[in-house]
Amino acid sequence: MKKRLEPEQLPPVLLGNTRYEAPLWGKGRGLTQNGGHVVAINNTTGEELWVVALYEIQYDPDMEEDKQDLFLTSLKVDVAGSRLLAEDERGRKYALDLFTRKVSVL
Repeated sequence: MKKRLEPEQLPPVLLGNTRYEAPLWGKGRGLTQNGGHVVAINNTTGEELWVVALYEIQYDPDMEEDKQDLFLTSLKVDVAGSRLLAEDERGRKYALDLFTRKVSVL
């Protein structure tokens, strides 16, 4: 049986006074899934500003959940400084508008 490798924690992205992070273990924070979230944090105070899911995992109840978790592998700000660009383990790409918090699949 193949074992899943532990996902890599991505380094935070800083834009102005806001730090953007991609937490690995969302369920431990009360979120609906592990992976796929972006958290905005005030870099001075440490206050969490918001959390957005870039995608939704549809867990199959007949399969082990940890095998269905899907994590982000990259997170960066676009050249205009208005969107976060992310990629998941399956190579799918997403853009998160930092003003509207709308997610687009690229």
